[in-house]
Amino acid sequence: MEDKTTPVHQKKKDHTVLNHTFMAYFLLMIFVSVIISFFSGLDGALAKVVPGFGTEVEVLPGMKMTQASGPFSALGSIVALGIFWLIFKPEFKGALKIKGMKWAFIVMLPVLLIHWVGSVVSIVTLGTGSVFIAFLNALAPGVGEEITFRGLGVANYMRTIKDEKKIMVIFWLSSIVFGLAHLSNILVGGQLSSVLIQTVYAIGIGMLFGAVYLRTGSILPTIIAHFSLDFLEMIRSDLASSGGTMQAMGVGDWITVAASVVAAVIGLMLVRKKYFPEIMEVWEEKWSGQ
Repeated sequence: MEDKTTPVHQKKKDHTVLNHTFMAYFLLMIFVSVIISFFSGLDGALAKVVPGFGTEVEVLPGMKMTQASGPFSALGSIVALGIFWLIFKPEFKGALKIKGMKWAFIVMLPVLLIHWVGSVVSIVTLGTGSVFIAFLNALAPGVGEEITFRGLGVANYMRTIKDEKKIMVIFWLSSIVFGLAHLSNILVGGQLSSVLIQTVYAIGIGMLFGAVYLRTGSILPTIIAHFSLDFLEMIRSDLASSGGTMQAMGVGDWITVAASVVAAVIGLMLVRKKYFPEIMEVWEEKWSGQ
């Protein structure tokens, strides 16, 4: 006789490596990054025919190459998500779902509005670059970062846990790792103080996006929201000319930092203890395969 107290996702087939929650999170993050790197070569080719898209970097003394990250990198992350879905098919229902979209945008709206205002202030005070190039540049982080830092890792983690108290572990892990990843901007010429502020900012935004993903089981709302934030930011002339690397903080930037503080507060409110059973139910249904 079937034990009805056993969570549905625990009855499915095992995936030895991916059952290690912490290790699996980073392995999946690396997996998505590798797939994206293959597709980014196509972005480099696109940059050669689209003026202003991509940046020229010196890889060796006297040797330069054009680097770009845009629509093909975004496509690569979607391919990675598709492979993840195929691995777990039919257990996993997928992460690109419309269900919960309205609720997600309602709770994210205060942050989006404040952030958009900050971006507009930056555009007005600093000038504009190409809207089309900004669109191309915003696709990779908007889609790729959501799938890399949240889409696969959070979904796999929620597949494996049995105790609702462990929900906060993946909430903090995905938010902090997402923020720390922005430290890499120092390597491409970002000003240290600006990069550190951007890192803290990204943790705050990551807390909101992580909470929305946990509550809805869909990465689609955060992809759209993330893209909208980066798109407006990359229209501004300084980020357009630097390929998105922050050089200094302006008035608009401090407004977006304020948005990240609000995002952190809302994110924490969305994953309060009283919502743990609801979150577990969402992911139980996501992994039911029914």
